[in-house]
Amino acid sequence: MNIRKLKEVSINLITYLFSSIGLIVLAVLLIFIFSNGYKLISFDLVTDDYFDELTNLKLDERENYILGNYQNPNIENAYFSSKWGIALKDAVDNENKPIVLISYLDEKSPLNNMIDVQTDEYKSLEVGNAINKIILSSEEVNYIMGLSKDKAENLILKFEQGDVIKDMITLSLGGGIRGSLLTTLYLIVLTLLFALPLGIGTAIYLTEFAKQNKFTDIIKNAIDLIAGMPSIIFGLMGATVFIPFTSKLLNSNGGNLLSGALTLAVILLPTIAKTTEEALKAIPNKYRNASFALGASKTQTTFRVIIPNALSGILTATLLSIGRIIGESAALIYAIGTAIKDDVSISNKSTTLAVHIWSMMSGENPNFELSCAISIIILIIVFILSMSVKFISKKINRFQEVN
Repeated sequence: MNIRKLKEVSINLITYLFSSIGLIVLAVLLIFIFSNGYKLISFDLVTDDYFDELTNLKLDERENYILGNYQNPNIENAYFSSKWGIALKDAVDNENKPIVLISYLDEKSPLNNMIDVQTDEYKSLEVGNAINKIILSSEEVNYIMGLSKDKAENLILKFEQGDVIKDMITLSLGGGIRGSLLTTLYLIVLTLLFALPLGIGTAIYLTEFAKQNKFTDIIKNAIDLIAGMPSIIFGLMGATVFIPFTSKLLNSNGGNLLSGALTLAVILLPTIAKTTEEALKAIPNKYRNASFALGASKTQTTFRVIIPNALSGILTATLLSIGRIIGESAALIYAIGTAIKDDVSISNKSTTLAVHIWSMMSGENPNFELSCAISIIILIIVFILSMSVKFISKKINRFQEVN
């Protein structure tokens, strides 16, 4: 008796040990991601373009501008030049690199009436942009971001010394993931448009209509085989099959969103088919028998009785598919490419959030902060989708119980 209890205690301890190891690894991973990425999480990260935009400005020498006693707005952590009416502060961009940011500009400041060198039109400095380069005179004070160690306080002192701005280049902050987020959303819609009808249709055929014979066994074995194949093989298939096909169809050059969606659709077919098949099998046979007893045909029973009762399982298959689309990277590297784009279209290359992370980590200087911030956004999206599917499933189940 003692030996039996000892075995049970040992088995329980081993179970708890391996379970706790999994929880510890998950906790360490989440702590690493959130500790490195939370500083970059902002609305600007999601809505900004990835690439910076430079604007080259100069003062109009024909205008008589007034330098002098502008009132300090006393912005926290900002340094103010009463001579030019501008406030600067130290900050970091979306890639966690130090910058000097324009935090305030007096409405009467001459910096509101500068000339764009490229268009020769009047343009104001924009609050929120960074100063990339400035040449001040009378003492020929030069500042170039990245080459100079000057921070906001020192740069304001140089503003106070200078009487003329010979050249000024401002930078709208890039490093955003708007393009990658849009690409991910487009891929979700396009992939599900192809994969859901095929996957659900396959499951319905195999479960409700097909006779159990060698042919159906071959189909099921093929589905299992595809489910176990590495995704990079599907990427090669996308590069050799779907890219040439979609390039001719869309009159494009190289990988595009449509080729990526078709590749992902093939990857997701086994997941959708197997999950939907299990959901259909979970419906008791008494539902089918009752429908047949009332004179319904096989088709009517399937589409009016079985599928409505299996909707929660089909939603689960959809959720799993969306999670796979968001997290897939290896196949998309070949099927679409790794070019980060701000302008997204079906016929061009661009990157998803997962491939964006790969791009950030593949260089000589991996950007852990931005990669972790994107990972947090992916986790948030998957969490919201998961909660939404559970909520919808509960609503469907309650509606079915009432009716």
